[in-house]
Amino acid sequence: MLNIHRIKITLTCLLIGLGMAVNAQQLNPLYDLRPIRFGFAIMGNTAKLKYTVKDNNLNYDSLKAIESVYYPGFGLGGLVNFRLADHWDLKAMVNIQFARRDMNYHFTQKAVNEPNTRVVEMEATYMELPLTFEYKSKRHKNSRFYLLGGITYRFDFTSDEQTDRSDTKPILALYPNTFSYDVGFGFDFYYEFFKFSPELKLSNGLGNQLMPDNFIYASSLERVSPKLLQFSLIFQ
Repeated sequence: MLNIHRIKITLTCLLIGLGMAVNAQQLNPLYDLRPIRFGFAIMGNTAKLKYTVKDNNLNYDSLKAIESVYYPGFGLGGLVNFRLADHWDLKAMVNIQFARRDMNYHFTQKAVNEPNTRVVEMEATYMELPLTFEYKSKRHKNSRFYLLGGITYRFDFTSDEQTDRSDTKPILALYPNTFSYDVGFGFDFYYEFFKFSPELKLSNGLGNQLMPDNFIYASSLERVSPKLLQFSLIFQ
């Protein structure tokens, strides 16, 4: 219920902003002619893992199923926007994001008091360097739409790369350095002294980020890559 309430508040604010931008006289008409612009972003995210289970491992050691669980997270970032052409921009950012995505391993219960689910908690503190190209529609009064695509480098400060692991210690380690490809869209709303841009972006990890070991949490998986759905409020 709390998440639904937050979504309603966010959508209401966006609709109010859209209405103000559309109905007002055109503000700051020369804004997009600036070759370089600076700004900052406030981000919310939902993190999850894409994974592939090895063919013969769901019955290993009574392991029956594996599932990825996602949680909300947040982040902050700074940006530099470069004007390339009338409808094209290049945006470079430096972000810090906090994310969490767990993996639940379901086993056959061997004793009455023994839990049949073990949770691998996977928190991440990312430093991100996204680089995205944006194609923007024609400006209509004080608003316009844009599409984006690009790539992001991430470093996870809280990676379990060096953590000791065992079958009784639920740990699934991923490499700290990752790359992802990004796709998304957003809206530009122009005001007298700034531009406000709500943006939705999907970030899919490239390659296999799983650190292999001989314990069941990693050995039961073929590959793992992070996935991040990000909603940003950008001010320039």
